[in-house]
Amino acid sequence: MVSVFGATGFEVPDHARLNVRSNFIQLHELALGFWAFGTPARIRFAKRGFAALGLTLRGRGAASSGKQTAAAAVGCPTLASPDQPSEFHYGASLEKVFVRFDAKGLERRLAALLGAPINRTVRFELADFTSQDMLSGLVGLVETLLNQVERRPCVLSPLALRELEEAVTVQLLFTGRHALTGKLQRRPPLTSADPIKRAEQFIEANWQHPITMEVLTDVTGVSARTLFRSFVRTRGYSPMVFARKIRLERAHALLSRPNATTSVTGVALDCGFSNLGRFAHDYASMFGELPSKTLSRSHPAAPGSGRPRDRET
Repeated sequence: MVSVFGATGFEVPDHARLNVRSNFIQLHELALGFWAFGTPARIRFAKRGFAALGLTLRGRGAASSGKQTAAAAVGCPTLASPDQPSEFHYGASLEKVFVRFDAKGLERRLAALLGAPINRTVRFELADFTSQDMLSGLVGLVETLLNQVERRPCVLSPLALRELEEAVTVQLLFTGRHALTGKLQRRPPLTSADPIKRAEQFIEANWQHPITMEVLTDVTGVSARTLFRSFVRTRGYSPMVFARKIRLERAHALLSRPNATTSVTGVALDCGFSNLGRFAHDYASMFGELPSKTLSRSHPAAPGSGRPRDRET
């Protein structure tokens, strides 16, 4: 608890019943973890450099952040702020997943959304969220992230992971209440065609790298909210949908000109798709055939070669 999670206090009144189950993975800016102790427990933290979203899977407990206290139960998430001391009380049966968000990463994402620098740490309400729909969207994205990293064998595109991490972070900023929630909820202004064209040109030239809000804000000179709204208004879709289209086109080109090691799975991962079923569906919708069909037509297996085929769903 001290060396991995940074706790400053860990108290267990009934040592005989202690049965710890824990897991932790550090991603790029987010970290995912799981706790269960089999007995009541109390954990304390000093001020930390990250926000912590707690999602209870089973049992009950309580959480505090600064002067705020809230119940922790199924359907009642908590969001501890980076610059506040926090404390968590576990019931004997409580099991919880948590997501840690780097404080500097939150500030950068918020600055990109608003198009202005953020000169203070984002401080959240512990258990007050903007809406149930936004909260459901956040939980859904966290579940998607958990499913991706828990898959065995894990086939996870680093490109897709970075963009999924950003999606979770952005959703958190719109879902958790903080001092700048009002500004985030205002409709952003529209921009001219030039930033949209610059964004398209950048995506076309850098499709194999993560397309993030910070990068697009730097490239276009407008806030992410303005760019996204203007993109949808003029193109009918978001920059990320445009990026997916470009990546599908690149996947089609790679499958149409394969080498001896080309596979559907490898091409999908290289082009930023971790869900192979979704990749096959989107590819077929765009090109009228499954990616395996493109590959087999472009590079048919020799009779008796036993060349393995990728299975698609």
